[in-house]
Amino acid sequence: MGSPGSYLRNAILTLVVFLLAARILAQQTDVARVNVNPHERYQVIDGFGVNFNGTYFRDAQKPMINMLIDDLGATLFRLDPYGLSNWEAVNDNNDAGSMNWEYYNDRYSIPTFEASWAAARYLNTRGIRPILALSGIAPEWMLDSNAAPPQHKVCGGSAAMGGAASMKPSHLNPAMYEEFAEEVVSLPVYARTKARINFDYFSPLNETDCYPAEGPLVDPIEMLRVLAAIARRMRKEGLGGVKLVVAEQAIVTTDYIGPILQDTELMNQIGVFAFHTYGKESVGPQVERAHQSKYAAIPVWLTEYGDLNDLDKSAQNEWKNFSLASTQRVLTALNQGAGAALYWDAYDNYHEHYPRLTFYGLIKNTDHIYSPKKRYYAAKQLYRFVRPGSRRIGATTDAATLLVSAFHDGATNSLIIVGAKQGGPTRVELALSQARSMPAVWGLYESTPTLNCVKVNDVPVREGIAAFDLPQEAIFTLVGKLSKE
Repeated sequence: MGSPGSYLRNAILTLVVFLLAARILAQQTDVARVNVNPHERYQVIDGFGVNFNGTYFRDAQKPMINMLIDDLGATLFRLDPYGLSNWEAVNDNNDAGSMNWEYYNDRYSIPTFEASWAAARYLNTRGIRPILALSGIAPEWMLDSNAAPPQHKVCGGSAAMGGAASMKPSHLNPAMYEEFAEEVVSLPVYARTKARINFDYFSPLNETDCYPAEGPLVDPIEMLRVLAAIARRMRKEGLGGVKLVVAEQAIVTTDYIGPILQDTELMNQIGVFAFHTYGKESVGPQVERAHQSKYAAIPVWLTEYGDLNDLDKSAQNEWKNFSLASTQRVLTALNQGAGAALYWDAYDNYHEHYPRLTFYGLIKNTDHIYSPKKRYYAAKQLYRFVRPGSRRIGATTDAATLLVSAFHDGATNSLIIVGAKQGGPTRVELALSQARSMPAVWGLYESTPTLNCVKVNDVPVREGIAAFDLPQEAIFTLVGKLSKE
């Protein structure tokens, strides 16, 4: 029988061994591991960009646009030329088959439109062909109040938009589809033939599930007929080569595109399936729906993302939501198959369909002096480094607090990893699997509450592993040039 002293010594020894084992285990597990597989190849990236309100364009904005293109890396501009879709306040001629150009020429030459045409032409000089996109209420004479309540989820945005909530009725009357098509198609006709703007895409309806402010009420089952009328009118007016961007819905999970995919004639005019998200749900189900159809080649874009609480201008909201959470949203969409993403909004401005001064912009507008916000640098971590034509590749992590997307840029033979970290281990280890060649060193760029997309380190690769430390919260980019095989 042992003495009390021996029991005490054994207990202390057991405790020491336990603590050492726990420390070693903690050291082994307190590392976030990222594995990138260049041979897992997914969608090609079409580009990144911004939503742009053209109605207030002036020469003072040219340096801002240059910064968005040259520094941020934006290649896509979704340009709204009016902010509302009700410029045909009265019927142009009571003939949906014939455009009254005396009427339309007058409407499209008012200062609001002229500013937008000038913005679009300036984008053209910079090599950008903007997406012409419409939003807001339709003319009241095209609406009715007889629609049944929607059988799908709708957003609550209108109630938060002040005076916009009183704009009634909001349902686009099916008897007016041809009149609506005439109105909206007259805009790209004028833009091409009179304003002399080069563009490839046209988005005629915005968030019809977030009515009345964002767009007229059009249910999923009705969307097919509306778009078919628009497509027919585009072909009649010589715009058959311009592709439609649809359905620009606010509730990303609702099936607007299923009926569209069944119409072969309409699908000849469809260029992009477009969705918006400001929450946790993303484009995955829509990507799957498109890929299971015979139109798998048509890309899915996230044409709006960001955050919605723009009236909270605190540094915490700027970082936590408009920067970190927004980056998580775009990376999630990319990992689910999106080929492009556009931040809402380019700069702070007055939006007619809210209607109020809004502060969603990547760029702060102080009496027409424009300066980047923290969210600008967060977006730059992706936009600047992942260029159009890059292809998403496989990337996984064992840390729930770390979200990553990886890309291969064939033009530069580089790998780019973009990530968002929110808590968890500070140590990260990056490995390439099944790679015949790999970078010798990774350039590490970070945005944090105190850093604005700056290069902080060159991370060497040792025995196939690149190890580096990150702060508790960070948006980061790793860029590595592949060695020749």
